[in-house]
Amino acid sequence: MKKTLYLISVITVISIFFSGCVTKQKYMELEKKYNDCTSDKLFATNELSDCQNKSRDLDKELTTLKNKVEQLKQDTLSLTHKLQQSEQDYAKAKKDYDDLVKEIVRMNRDNSSVINELTGNLDSIKSQLDNKERELQALQVRLNEQAEELSAKEDSLNLYSANLTELQNILTQKDKEVKALKDKVSNALKSFEGSGLKVEQRNGKVYVSMDEKLLFASARWEVESQGKKAIQELAKVLESEADINVLIEGHTDNVPFTGSGQVKDNWDLSVMRATSVVKILLASGKIDPKRISASGRGEFFPLDESNTPQARAKNRRTEIILTPKLDELFQIIDAN
Repeated sequence: MKKTLYLISVITVISIFFSGCVTKQKYMELEKKYNDCTSDKLFATNELSDCQNKSRDLDKELTTLKNKVEQLKQDTLSLTHKLQQSEQDYAKAKKDYDDLVKEIVRMNRDNSSVINELTGNLDSIKSQLDNKERELQALQVRLNEQAEELSAKEDSLNLYSANLTELQNILTQKDKEVKALKDKVSNALKSFEGSGLKVEQRNGKVYVSMDEKLLFASARWEVESQGKKAIQELAKVLESEADINVLIEGHTDNVPFTGSGQVKDNWDLSVMRATSVVKILLASGKIDPKRISASGRGEFFPLDESNTPQARAKNRRTEIILTPKLDELFQIIDAN
C-alpha cells in the first residue's frame, strides 16, 4: 500500500512539472500575440487620427478656396468696370482727336500760330491715347489671367466639394451601420443587461462593456458560465458582420496584483482576461481571427478615479469594441 502511494506521488509531481512547461509555452505565444496586437492597434489608431486630420484640413482648404473664388469674382468685376471706363475714355479721346484734326484743317488757312498750338495739343492727346491704349491692353491681359485663374479655382472647388460630399455620405452611412450594429448587439445581449453588461455607441464605434462580476472570479482569468453565454451570443452577431473589427480590452482596478507563474501583476491579468474572451469568441462562431485584437490596459484607464470599493468595482471590466472598416473613406482621402 505504501509503495502504491509513493508511486502515485511521483507520477503527480512529474505531471505538474510537465504541465508547468506547457503553460509557459502558451504564455510566450500569448505574449507575442499581445505585442502584435498592440502594434496593430497603434497603427490603426494613427491611421484614424491621420484621417481625421486630413478631413479637417480638407474643410479648411475648402473654406479658403471659397474665399479666394469670391475675391476673384470681385476683382474680375472691378477690372471689367475699369475696362469699360477705359474703352469710353479711349472712344472720347479718339473723337476729340478726330475733331481736332478737322479743326486744324479748318484753321490752317487762318493762322499758323494757331496751327502750331493745335498741333502741340494733338501730340499731347495722341500721347494720352497711346497711354490709354497700353493701359487698356494691360487690363485686358489681367482680365484674361483672372478669368483663367477663376475657372481653375472653380474646377478645384467643384472637385473638393464633390469629394467632401462623398466623404460626408460615407460617414453618414457608417453612422447608420454603427447604429444598426448597436441595436443588433443590444437585442442579442438584452437578457444580460442589468447583470453587469452595457452596450453603448461612441465615436463611431459600439462598446460592449462587461463588469468583472459577469465574467471572472476575483483575481482569475477563466470566464465563468454566465459570462461565457453572453460572449457566445455576441459571437453569433459578429459571425454575420464580416466587416466589423473587434478589439477586446481588459481593465483592472488599482489594487496591486501579486502572483506567480505566468501572471505576476495587473498588466498580465488584464491581458489574460482579454485573451480568454478572444478564445471563447473564436470557439463560438466562424470569425476570422485577423479581425480580432486583444489588449491589456491594466489599471491605467479607469472609469471612476475615486478610491472607493464602488469605483474599483466599476473599473474592473472587459470592453469589446466593435469598429466598422473605413476602407472607402481611406481610398477617397488617399486619392486627394
